[in-house]
This record gives sequence, C-alpha cells and structure tokens, in this order.
Amino acid sequence: MEDCITLQGGTIIEDCQKKLAKFCRDDASYEGYDKKKVNEDNWLTKEDIQLANFMGARMGPSVIQSVVDRTKTINLALEHVPAGLELSDNGVPWVALENLFRAALGPHIRAARATKILHKKRPHLIPILDSVVVSYCQSVNRHSDRDEASMMVECVRTIKTDIERNLDTFRRLIATTNLKITAVRAHDILVWAYSGEYQNKFGIPPLWQR
Repeated sequence: MEDCITLQGGTIIEDCQKKLAKFCRDDASYEGYDKKKVNEDNWLTKEDIQLANFMGARMGPSVIQSVVDRTKTINLALEHVPAGLELSDNGVPWVALENLFRAALGPHIRAARATKILHKKRPHLIPILDSVVVSYCQSVNRHSDRDEASMMVECVRTIKTDIERNLDTFRRLIATTNLKITAVRAHDILVWAYSGEYQNKFGIPPLWQR
C-alpha cells in the first residue's frame, strides 16, 4: 500500500495523506506552529521558545524565562547538532543530541516541552516527544533505568527506524500534500492524532481524537 506506514510491532496506519491533510486543516497547531518560520541556526531566541505554546506547551512567563536564562548552554549544545541533518541520514550525532536534550531539560521543562522548542531549530532531526509518542516508543523499546535525556535519545532512535522503513512513503506524502512539515513531524502527527484508532495500543487517546 502506497498511502500507509507500518510501525514497529506491525501496526499499519492507512490513508496517511488524508489524515495529515485533515489534521493540518483542523488542528490550530499547524497554522500557529508548523507554518511559522524559525531560523535553523545555533541561536535560540525568546520568540523561538514562546512558539512552543502554539503546540500546547502551556508555558507561563516564568517558565519561558527559565529557558531563556539557559540559552547560552543550549546554544553551545546546538552548535554540535548540524542544521539540515535529517533523521534518516547516516551519522546522526547521538552524543551531541543527548547533550542538547540534557541542556534543554530543566525545571518544568520535560521531554514534551523541550522537543516542542527544539523541533523548530532542527525540524528534520528532532521529533516532538509528547506522552503518546513516548508511550509508543517505549512499547517498542523500554529503558526504564535511563535518565530522561537518554530515554529521549532512545525514542528518537525508535522513530529513526520507523522513518527509514517508510522513507519513500514519507517523502511522497510531503511532496504531494505541500504541507509545511518534515518526515519526523508527519510521524508525530500520525502517531499522536490517530493512535486512538488502534485500540489504544500506544497509550491514552490524544485530546484531538476525543
């Protein structure tokens, strides 16, 4: 089937083009977050951080400021994660990526908020690791003894396997829909928004599906 992706464990998500188009039409995050242009440089600005709120990060001024206060450390870590690198490429700098995650994590900033901020700086490489996507990844590979940054890297490795196995489909979907998303974001949307169709296999059905 040309319009489906197969996840690890055998789950098949069908009608992907229709589902991506519906999500981007009906969910406000596409207009407020995905379509917004962010420079893929090594300089995280306050505006970049605030943009995550359009993806449901729900960060108040004090939380945003706490990230701003750590941008020097985050920017140094960003320098070691090349812009433009795709998750399907060889040579993903796993140690540098883990260091970037570790720099972004902090008080009130866990995996979901951290990746909602960082995805826009490295949109082809860093997926959004909200609870549903993490639940799926952990259903494939559990690493309960790891700290959060290491867990996030293992989730990215899981998503890398999915994207590599379905790379032609993802490329075709992005080319034919003309949506302002990357393969890692398309994967996130399909798992997050439509996991509820598959007998709650990966966790609690997302709010968008209820």
